[in-house]
Amino acid sequence: MPFDPPQRDQTLRDTTSQVLHRLGVGKPEDKVTFGALLDALGERSFGLLLIVLALPNCIPFPGVPGVSFATGMAILYISIQLILARDEPSFPDWVGRKSFTRGQLTRFIRKTTPLLRWLEKPIRPRLSAMVAGPGERIIGLVALIHAITLALPIPMGNLPQGIALILLALALIELDGLMAIVGYLASIAAVAWLGAVVFGLGKIATTIFT
Repeated sequence: MPFDPPQRDQTLRDTTSQVLHRLGVGKPEDKVTFGALLDALGERSFGLLLIVLALPNCIPFPGVPGVSFATGMAILYISIQLILARDEPSFPDWVGRKSFTRGQLTRFIRKTTPLLRWLEKPIRPRLSAMVAGPGERIIGLVALIHAITLALPIPMGNLPQGIALILLALALIELDGLMAIVGYLASIAAVAWLGAVVFGLGKIATTIFT
């Protein structure tokens, strides 16, 4: 069964969680390629991809090593394109041909929908200068910083960064400048938390080995 992208006006009108839910509709055994997923996300693909990649860092995936590194590298790639003001994200052909089952996508969406719906409640278009033009590039720069730190093997540092990325992505999708400000504050808190964790681990290591 082909993976048909939603119509553009529907994509713009629906909430992020509704768009993601629609992607999982179909037979569980159907194959979905990454390229088809990008087409289905439409004009909001930058923000939606950031959310899809940030969510695994908010929800534990036991037995799956290297999740934060893999998602961090993907977010790095996307954030560079945001900084360069690309109209839509692009990936090498071999990435676009990668596939997974619709059932796997549906299970992931079900796990993440409650968090997304909670975050979506206060969002509406406002202060658009914060998320358009230079504002969009600044979001890309902040996302790049999170991408690098997510890829580092630092324990207990993923959740705050994942939430900050989701807030920034939702701001980008819905053109909500106030949410962008909240995302920046969350990013500052996430980096501060990460610094505290690294400092604490350093103190513990110094105590043990001296």
